[in-house]
Amino acid sequence: MMFRPSSLSIRFLLLLIVFVVALPAAGVILYSGIEFRNAMLEEARHETLRLTERIGTEQRNLVVAAEQLMTSLAQLPEVRERDKSRVEPILRELLKLNPMYANITIADRTGMMWASAMPLSQAVDVSKRRFFENAVRSGRLSSGEYIVSRIITKPVFNLGYPFKDERGGIAGVIGVSINIGNYRQLLQQMNLPAGVSFVILDHQGIILARGIEQERYVGKPYPAQAFRKMRQGAEIGTEVREGLQGDKRIISYRKLRLSGEAAPYLYITAGIPVDVATRDARRALTHGIVLLSSVLLLACGCAILIGKRCIGDRIRVLEDASERLAGGDSQVKISTLVVGGELGSLAQTFDAMAEQLRARGDALARSEAFLNTIIQTEPECVKLLDREGRLQMMNRAGLNMIEADSLEQVQGESVYPLVTPEYRSAFIELNRKVFCGIPGNLVFEAIGLKGRRVWLATHAVPFRNDQGEIVSLLGITRDITEHRKSEEERRENLLLFESLMRYSPMGIRIFDGESGQCILLNQATADIAGGAVEAMQEQNFRELRSWRESGLLEVAEQVLEDGVARVRDVGLHTSFGKEVAMSYILSRLLMKDKKHLLVVGRDVTDERRLAQEKKQMEAQILHVQKLESLGVLAGGIAHDFNNILMAIMGNAELALLRLPQESPVRTNLRNIEKSSQRAADLAQQMLAYSGKGRFVIEVVDMNAVIREMSHMLEVSISKKVDMRLELAPRLPLLEVDATQIRQVIMNLVINASEAIGDRDGVISVRTGTRELDADAVSRLWLNDSLQEGPYVYLEVCDDGCGMDQETLSKIFDPFFTTKFTGRGLGMAAVLGIVRGHKGTIEVRSEPGKGSVFTVYLPGPSVEARLPAQQAQGATTAHGSGTVLLVDDEEAIRSLGREMLESLGYSVLTAEDGAAAVETFKRRQDDVDCVILDLTMPHLDGEQALQLLRALDPQVQVILSSGFSEQEITQRFIGRGLAGFIQKPYRLADLSLKLQRIRKREQRQ
Repeated sequence: MMFRPSSLSIRFLLLLIVFVVALPAAGVILYSGIEFRNAMLEEARHETLRLTERIGTEQRNLVVAAEQLMTSLAQLPEVRERDKSRVEPILRELLKLNPMYANITIADRTGMMWASAMPLSQAVDVSKRRFFENAVRSGRLSSGEYIVSRIITKPVFNLGYPFKDERGGIAGVIGVSINIGNYRQLLQQMNLPAGVSFVILDHQGIILARGIEQERYVGKPYPAQAFRKMRQGAEIGTEVREGLQGDKRIISYRKLRLSGEAAPYLYITAGIPVDVATRDARRALTHGIVLLSSVLLLACGCAILIGKRCIGDRIRVLEDASERLAGGDSQVKISTLVVGGELGSLAQTFDAMAEQLRARGDALARSEAFLNTIIQTEPECVKLLDREGRLQMMNRAGLNMIEADSLEQVQGESVYPLVTPEYRSAFIELNRKVFCGIPGNLVFEAIGLKGRRVWLATHAVPFRNDQGEIVSLLGITRDITEHRKSEEERRENLLLFESLMRYSPMGIRIFDGESGQCILLNQATADIAGGAVEAMQEQNFRELRSWRESGLLEVAEQVLEDGVARVRDVGLHTSFGKEVAMSYILSRLLMKDKKHLLVVGRDVTDERRLAQEKKQMEAQILHVQKLESLGVLAGGIAHDFNNILMAIMGNAELALLRLPQESPVRTNLRNIEKSSQRAADLAQQMLAYSGKGRFVIEVVDMNAVIREMSHMLEVSISKKVDMRLELAPRLPLLEVDATQIRQVIMNLVINASEAIGDRDGVISVRTGTRELDADAVSRLWLNDSLQEGPYVYLEVCDDGCGMDQETLSKIFDPFFTTKFTGRGLGMAAVLGIVRGHKGTIEVRSEPGKGSVFTVYLPGPSVEARLPAQQAQGATTAHGSGTVLLVDDEEAIRSLGREMLESLGYSVLTAEDGAAAVETFKRRQDDVDCVILDLTMPHLDGEQALQLLRALDPQVQVILSSGFSEQEITQRFIGRGLAGFIQKPYRLADLSLKLQRIRKREQRQ
């Protein structure tokens, strides 16, 4: 049950309001306390860091002073001469002047101490001490470790400094022992707060000094885990952890290093107990909570007192009056007892309501008498039923229908037994729906109390009380027995059903639900099954093997059991040997209290086949779209790549022209040219995949091309592979790019050889012609623009390893390869070349059975074109005139200007089509030729060409693009294009194009 605040008492609600009002204050106090505590913790962290910095500064000053002292001693002649009698008085005097030192010693190169400020009772060897070893090894100031001095028998910390002899070699080490007891004086000078302490550790984690209980901890190791964390941590750090005395502290540390030493020689830690740091915050939070609690208690007391006197007592008067009114006392009045405020208005409203109830009661009594008269004289049955179907009320007409003498005879009794069994469940369902708020109608047969059968039609609606709750079923029922008799007569016409079934295109069968025997079927059923009506009439659905195997028998039994119709799509092998796909609807029929199975079947064999073909076609379209998308991507990349290559190749070519022949840089530039040309070839492969490669169309004989390549093919494949040519005679000529077709043949044959591998095998190369109809074109779906008609085919067959379906689906994807060293562009380029020639490829392969690649190329047009004349050897020739160079790439414009100027032309440049048109308007009389890039922002080459031709129909325009000349020229036929030059172009290509245009102008 959901909690409702309105169900609470007024006193509790008042207290709840007080607490709700106090919640923000409590939250503010709690939040302030937490923020204050966090601020105190942060201040404590800064305080510990300042303390470590201060101690570190003192220690650094101490080390600097010691280093200066030892440096001065190292310069004394007495020390270099090892004059003990003169050196030791100096050391003793220095020790008096520097009380922070415990001793000052000097040892020779071997570590034997020969001078000391404190008297030596025995020979002392310091060669194994850390400060001595580090000083000798590094030649610098070095630190030692915590020890108890054998000379003064006190804990000290040593510093060592090497001194040198006259030859510059290390003659010994001067040592200064720092008295660890001095650190206690440092603590006293700092005047630290209570609980605040510091710890000074040597490089091994031995405690040199502690601000609290120094005698207890000096000389003992620091906790290993905490010291390891400090040693591995940053130079400065802070953490909250347990201190040496077991209390929780905010501890900061700082590392001190000597120049030349990798590891710190001292670690300084400073800690403040968390309890001390947060004491003020806890005290402030406690005071705030106590104050809030006091105010809250006072407010609660006031709320209880106000609630009782001003609200509770007055509401109790209203409750008593309401109980009296509910008990039937309509004379009650309380407006004189509860006066003023909202409750006073409520009391006046209560008195007015009591008066209206008295008036409504009188009117209701009159209405009930009038309504009862109407109901009792109504010729149709009017009744009220409860949820269980028990009769609450029924008029005289209804009592006559069920042969009851009086209402008392049937009131409170269920009417369900009066409904015949076949309609009883429907009547019960109607009653249930009405109590769910759904009106309904039902025609049913009833049996009167005296045995008379009548047909009744009832309309039932929900009957609601004043609160809108459904309390009864209100039914209006009329006797339709006579009407039913006429319906029975018309039902005889259903004998026509059998004849109608014969003409239904769907198979219809009716089986006896008990015996399973077929009692009725139409001709369509026999036609679908491939049998005779008489033979199928004898069938029993429980004995049909096809029904058992397909699961129809189980479904039929379920339908007969629960009466729920079901739809099933199955494939059947009928008793008459026919394979058919069917969609069945199985439902139950009740005829004369007997169950029957109605089976309506539809032959969906053709539909399934068409659906499968549609699915296959969708997969083909999806794959073609994928190849088209990859082609567009590859073409776009190659186009931009060509722009970059043009800048590289053009600049290299210009540099070669300007360098003397003997320059050693020419070799590097030619290497750049060669590498750039290889990159351009790779770009052409990508353009070939996109179907936009460079094609030089000529009329060729496929057989002749293969025969010319046969020797090269044989040396390119494995020696164990036998290549066989099966070339069809009198093969039609093709209009293709011979070079590209040779690439296709070479790639297919080499791939076949690699599929065979190191074993013996056969590669068959066949040619021929084939007429492709619509069905064949639909199967060859790698080119969606394939047309019906004659095709010349090239077939490369091998008996190699073959491919699985997954590999077959990817072989034409760019950069997909099964070779260790392959680039994955070979088959992609083959597909692009073939599609560029309006052809397609068919691939058949199975693992272990080899592969067959069939290339289809469309037959030649009626008038075969002659092979294009090849340009003579490329040479550069100088010219004159003004050329307008248009390209959106700054590098191309800059390079083109240099190339054109090197050929003797004046150059104007424009960064896009719009700028080109504006420049041409201004310099139209000066411009002899326009070199126009095809792809540009704002205004592309095609749009710019139209505008330029509009300004001057005789303007000579050379179009520049990375796409193929064939595609561009076909696209711009009849538009006045003077020529085309494909990127990346060389200086000789540019010179040749301009020469041709000048010659054409001269002829005109």
